[in-house]
Amino acid sequence: MKFKDSKKYICSPTPTFEMFLECVAKKFYLPTMDVKVFDSKTEVDEEAFEYLLTRPDIGVLEIFIPGTASVDDSLSLSSYLGDTEGTSESDDTAMLISSPPEKNRAEERRLGQMIEDILKSSPGGEKVINEYMRTKSLSDGRRRDLVKILVAQLTNEHGTSPSRRLKEEYAKGIISLFPYLADPRSKLGYEHYYNAEDGSGYLAWRIKTLQKEASEGRMKRQRQPQTGAIFYAYSLLLLAWLEGLINFFFFTFFY
Repeated sequence: MKFKDSKKYICSPTPTFEMFLECVAKKFYLPTMDVKVFDSKTEVDEEAFEYLLTRPDIGVLEIFIPGTASVDDSLSLSSYLGDTEGTSESDDTAMLISSPPEKNRAEERRLGQMIEDILKSSPGGEKVINEYMRTKSLSDGRRRDLVKILVAQLTNEHGTSPSRRLKEEYAKGIISLFPYLADPRSKLGYEHYYNAEDGSGYLAWRIKTLQKEASEGRMKRQRQPQTGAIFYAYSLLLLAWLEGLINFFFFTFFY
Protein backbone atom coordinates (compact mmCIF):
# COMPACT_ATOMS: atom_id res chain seq x y z
CA MET A 1 0.00 0.00 0.00
CA LYS A 2 1.43 3.40 -0.94
CA PHE A 3 0.73 6.93 0.25
CA LYS A 4 2.89 9.62 -1.28
CA ASP A 5 6.48 8.41 -0.72
CA SER A 6 5.61 5.98 2.06
CA LYS A 7 4.99 2.29 1.45
CA LYS A 8 3.35 -0.06 3.94
CA TYR A 9 1.63 -3.45 3.96
CA ILE A 10 -1.64 -4.41 5.59
CA CYS A 11 -2.70 -7.83 6.82
CA SER A 12 -5.96 -8.95 8.41
CA PRO A 13 -7.16 -12.55 8.91
CA THR A 14 -10.82 -11.68 8.23
CA PRO A 15 -10.83 -8.34 6.37
CA THR A 16 -14.01 -6.35 5.95
CA PHE A 17 -14.59 -3.09 4.16
CA GLU A 18 -14.83 -1.14 7.44
CA MET A 19 -11.70 -2.81 8.81
CA PHE A 20 -9.87 -1.95 5.60
CA LEU A 21 -10.79 1.74 5.89
CA GLU A 22 -9.78 1.77 9.57
CA CYS A 23 -6.40 0.23 8.73
CA VAL A 24 -5.79 2.77 5.97
CA ALA A 25 -6.62 5.66 8.29
CA LYS A 26 -4.41 4.32 11.09
CA LYS A 27 -1.44 3.37 8.91
CA PHE A 28 -1.23 6.78 7.27
CA TYR A 29 -2.67 8.87 10.11
CA LEU A 30 -5.54 10.12 7.97
CA PRO A 31 -7.96 12.50 9.68
CA THR A 32 -11.01 10.76 8.20
CA MET A 33 -12.34 7.40 7.01
CA ASP A 34 -14.51 9.18 4.43
CA VAL A 35 -12.60 7.92 1.41
CA LYS A 36 -13.54 6.42 -1.95
CA VAL A 37 -12.31 3.02 -3.14
CA PHE A 38 -11.84 2.37 -6.85
CA ASP A 39 -11.09 -0.79 -8.83
CA SER A 40 -9.70 0.62 -12.06
CA LYS A 41 -12.29 3.36 -12.80
CA THR A 42 -15.18 1.65 -11.00
CA GLU A 43 -16.08 2.66 -7.46
CA VAL A 44 -16.07 -0.25 -5.01
CA ASP A 45 -18.65 -0.46 -2.23
CA GLU A 46 -18.83 -2.90 0.68
CA GLU A 47 -20.55 -5.62 -1.35
CA ALA A 48 -18.09 -5.44 -4.22
CA PHE A 49 -15.13 -5.31 -1.81
CA GLU A 50 -16.15 -8.61 -0.18
CA TYR A 51 -16.39 -10.22 -3.60
CA LEU A 52 -13.00 -8.86 -4.71
CA LEU A 53 -11.35 -10.53 -1.73
CA THR A 54 -12.52 -13.92 -2.99
CA ARG A 55 -10.77 -13.45 -6.33
CA PRO A 56 -7.21 -14.64 -6.91
CA ASP A 57 -6.56 -11.58 -9.10
CA ILE A 58 -7.71 -8.73 -6.89
CA GLY A 59 -5.34 -6.39 -8.71
CA VAL A 60 -4.73 -2.78 -7.62
CA LEU A 61 -7.25 -0.83 -5.57
CA GLU A 62 -7.01 2.94 -5.30
CA ILE A 63 -8.18 4.91 -2.31
CA PHE A 64 -9.05 8.55 -3.00
CA ILE A 65 -9.74 11.24 -0.43
CA PRO A 66 -12.72 13.34 -1.59
CA GLY A 67 -11.89 16.99 -2.09
CA THR A 68 -8.24 16.42 -2.99
CA ALA A 69 -7.11 17.24 -6.48
CA SER A 70 -3.56 15.94 -6.35
CA VAL A 71 -2.66 12.44 -7.41
CA ASP A 72 -0.28 12.36 -4.42
CA ASP A 73 -3.29 12.47 -2.11
CA SER A 74 -4.51 9.06 -3.23
CA LEU A 75 -3.56 5.63 -1.94
CA SER A 76 -2.81 2.61 -4.08
CA LEU A 77 -3.10 -0.89 -2.66
CA SER A 78 -1.37 -3.79 -4.36
CA SER A 79 -3.40 -6.23 -2.31
CA TYR A 80 -5.39 -6.43 0.90
CA LEU A 81 -4.91 -10.19 1.25
CA GLY A 82 -2.44 -11.25 3.95
CA ASP A 83 -0.04 -14.19 3.81
CA THR A 84 0.39 -15.31 7.42
CA GLU A 85 3.13 -17.73 6.44
CA GLY A 86 5.46 -15.02 5.15
CA THR A 87 8.97 -14.35 6.40
CA SER A 88 8.18 -10.88 7.78
CA GLU A 89 8.68 -10.38 11.52
CA SER A 90 5.31 -8.62 11.80
CA ASP A 91 1.81 -9.34 10.54
CA ASP A 92 2.01 -6.45 8.05
CA THR A 93 2.42 -8.69 5.00
CA ALA A 94 0.58 -8.73 1.72
CA MET A 95 0.38 -10.84 -1.41
CA LEU A 96 1.26 -8.89 -4.57
CA ILE A 97 -0.91 -9.82 -7.53
CA SER A 98 -0.79 -8.19 -10.92
CA SER A 99 -3.90 -6.41 -12.14
CA PRO A 100 -5.82 -8.26 -14.87
CA PRO A 101 -6.02 -6.47 -18.21
CA GLU A 102 -8.78 -3.93 -18.56
CA LYS A 103 -10.13 -5.82 -21.56
CA ASN A 104 -10.85 -8.78 -19.26
CA ARG A 105 -12.92 -6.57 -17.01
CA ALA A 106 -14.77 -5.19 -20.02
CA GLU A 107 -15.46 -8.75 -21.16
CA GLU A 108 -16.85 -9.65 -17.74
CA ARG A 109 -19.16 -6.64 -17.84
CA ARG A 110 -20.30 -7.62 -21.34
CA LEU A 111 -21.10 -11.18 -20.27
CA GLY A 112 -22.91 -9.98 -17.17
CA GLN A 113 -25.03 -7.65 -19.29
CA MET A 114 -25.78 -10.52 -21.68
CA ILE A 115 -27.11 -12.67 -18.82
CA GLU A 116 -29.18 -9.78 -17.48
CA ASP A 117 -30.73 -9.12 -20.90
CA ILE A 118 -31.65 -12.80 -21.28
CA LEU A 119 -33.28 -12.92 -17.86
CA LYS A 120 -35.23 -9.70 -18.32
CA SER A 121 -36.61 -10.89 -21.66
CA SER A 122 -37.58 -14.39 -20.42
CA PRO A 123 -40.58 -15.47 -18.33
CA GLY A 124 -39.49 -15.92 -14.72
CA GLY A 125 -36.22 -14.08 -15.21
CA GLU A 126 -37.23 -11.00 -13.23
CA LYS A 127 -38.02 -13.26 -10.25
CA VAL A 128 -34.47 -14.57 -10.32
CA ILE A 129 -33.03 -11.05 -10.37
CA ASN A 130 -35.37 -9.80 -7.64
CA GLU A 131 -34.58 -12.70 -5.29
CA TYR A 132 -30.85 -12.12 -5.68
CA MET A 133 -31.21 -8.38 -5.10
CA ARG A 134 -33.22 -9.09 -1.96
CA THR A 135 -31.18 -11.94 -0.43
CA LYS A 136 -27.79 -11.83 -2.23
CA SER A 137 -28.34 -15.52 -2.99
CA LEU A 138 -30.69 -17.86 -4.85
CA SER A 139 -32.82 -20.67 -3.52
CA ASP A 140 -32.51 -24.07 -5.20
CA GLY A 141 -35.73 -23.43 -7.08
CA ARG A 142 -34.64 -20.03 -8.38
CA ARG A 143 -31.23 -21.41 -9.29
CA ARG A 144 -32.91 -24.12 -11.37
CA ASP A 145 -35.05 -21.43 -13.03
CA LEU A 146 -31.89 -19.46 -13.82
CA VAL A 147 -30.21 -22.48 -15.39
CA LYS A 148 -33.28 -23.50 -17.40
CA ILE A 149 -33.74 -19.99 -18.80
CA LEU A 150 -30.11 -19.63 -19.82
CA VAL A 151 -29.81 -23.13 -21.29
CA ALA A 152 -33.02 -22.61 -23.26
CA GLN A 153 -31.55 -19.44 -24.76
CA LEU A 154 -28.20 -21.10 -25.39
CA THR A 155 -29.63 -24.17 -27.12
CA ASN A 156 -32.18 -22.18 -29.11
CA GLU A 157 -29.38 -20.10 -30.61
CA HIS A 158 -26.63 -22.73 -30.89
CA GLY A 159 -28.33 -26.13 -30.82
CA THR A 160 -28.24 -28.83 -28.16
CA SER A 161 -24.44 -29.17 -28.38
CA PRO A 162 -23.06 -25.66 -27.78
CA SER A 163 -19.30 -25.23 -27.68
CA ARG A 164 -17.26 -25.26 -24.51
CA ARG A 165 -16.44 -21.57 -25.03
CA LEU A 166 -20.12 -20.60 -25.08
CA LYS A 167 -20.92 -22.57 -21.94
CA GLU A 168 -17.96 -21.01 -20.17
CA GLU A 169 -19.06 -17.52 -21.23
CA TYR A 170 -22.51 -18.10 -19.77
CA ALA A 171 -20.97 -19.32 -16.49
CA LYS A 172 -18.71 -16.26 -16.33
CA GLY A 173 -21.67 -14.02 -17.07
CA ILE A 174 -23.66 -15.47 -14.16
CA ILE A 175 -20.90 -14.65 -11.68
CA SER A 176 -20.32 -11.23 -13.22
CA LEU A 177 -23.99 -10.36 -12.78
CA PHE A 178 -24.41 -12.15 -9.44
CA PRO A 179 -21.02 -11.95 -7.67
CA TYR A 180 -22.31 -13.51 -4.44
CA LEU A 181 -23.03 -16.74 -6.36
CA ALA A 182 -19.29 -17.23 -6.93
CA ASP A 183 -17.67 -20.18 -5.20
CA PRO A 184 -14.69 -18.82 -3.22
CA ARG A 185 -13.28 -22.34 -2.85
CA SER A 186 -12.85 -22.83 -6.60
CA LYS A 187 -10.09 -21.47 -8.80
CA LEU A 188 -12.23 -19.29 -11.07
CA GLY A 189 -15.40 -18.95 -9.01
CA TYR A 190 -17.83 -20.19 -11.67
CA GLU A 191 -16.90 -23.88 -12.05
CA HIS A 192 -20.08 -25.01 -10.27
CA TYR A 193 -22.01 -23.60 -13.24
CA TYR A 194 -19.61 -24.92 -15.85
CA ASN A 195 -16.23 -26.57 -15.42
CA ALA A 196 -14.43 -26.79 -18.75
CA GLU A 197 -11.93 -29.31 -17.40
CA ASP A 198 -14.40 -32.13 -16.77
CA GLY A 199 -17.59 -30.85 -18.42
CA SER A 200 -19.53 -30.67 -15.15
CA GLY A 201 -21.71 -27.96 -13.65
CA TYR A 202 -25.35 -26.91 -13.62
CA LEU A 203 -25.33 -25.65 -17.21
CA ALA A 204 -23.65 -28.81 -18.53
CA TRP A 205 -26.02 -31.11 -16.64
CA ARG A 206 -29.09 -29.28 -17.94
CA ILE A 207 -27.78 -29.48 -21.52
CA LYS A 208 -27.15 -33.23 -21.11
CA THR A 209 -30.74 -33.65 -19.91
CA LEU A 210 -32.04 -31.87 -23.02
CA GLN A 211 -29.77 -33.98 -25.23
CA LYS A 212 -31.14 -37.17 -23.63
CA GLU A 213 -34.74 -36.01 -24.07
CA ALA A 214 -34.08 -35.14 -27.72
CA SER A 215 -32.45 -38.52 -28.33
CA GLU A 216 -35.36 -40.40 -26.75
CA GLY A 217 -37.79 -38.35 -28.84
CA ARG A 218 -35.99 -39.31 -32.05
CA MET A 219 -36.01 -42.98 -31.07
CA LYS A 220 -39.72 -42.81 -30.33
CA ARG A 221 -40.44 -41.23 -33.70
CA GLN A 222 -38.36 -43.92 -35.40
CA ARG A 223 -40.29 -46.69 -33.66
CA GLN A 224 -43.69 -45.30 -34.58
CA PRO A 225 -43.50 -46.10 -38.35
CA GLN A 226 -42.33 -49.63 -37.61
CA THR A 227 -45.18 -50.18 -35.17
CA GLY A 228 -47.66 -48.80 -37.71
CA ALA A 229 -46.38 -51.08 -40.47
CA ILE A 230 -46.70 -54.16 -38.26
CA PHE A 231 -50.21 -53.19 -37.26
CA TYR A 232 -51.13 -52.66 -40.92
CA ALA A 233 -49.78 -56.10 -41.83
CA TYR A 234 -51.73 -57.78 -39.05
CA SER A 235 -54.85 -55.92 -40.14
CA LEU A 236 -54.51 -57.29 -43.67
CA LEU A 237 -54.05 -60.82 -42.35
CA LEU A 238 -57.08 -60.45 -40.13
CA LEU A 239 -59.21 -59.19 -42.99
CA ALA A 240 -58.05 -62.05 -45.21
CA TRP A 241 -58.86 -64.57 -42.48
CA LEU A 242 -62.31 -63.07 -41.95
CA GLU A 243 -62.98 -63.08 -45.69
CA GLY A 244 -62.00 -66.72 -45.92
CA LEU A 245 -64.17 -67.58 -42.93
CA ILE A 246 -67.18 -65.80 -44.45
CA ASN A 247 -66.72 -67.61 -47.77
CA PHE A 248 -66.49 -70.93 -45.97
CA PHE A 249 -69.79 -70.48 -44.16
CA PHE A 250 -71.48 -69.11 -47.28
CA PHE A 251 -70.57 -72.10 -49.44
CA THR A 252 -71.31 -74.51 -46.59
CA PHE A 253 -74.86 -73.38 -45.92
CA PHE A 254 -76.02 -72.25 -49.33
CA TYR A 255 -74.55 -74.91 -51.59
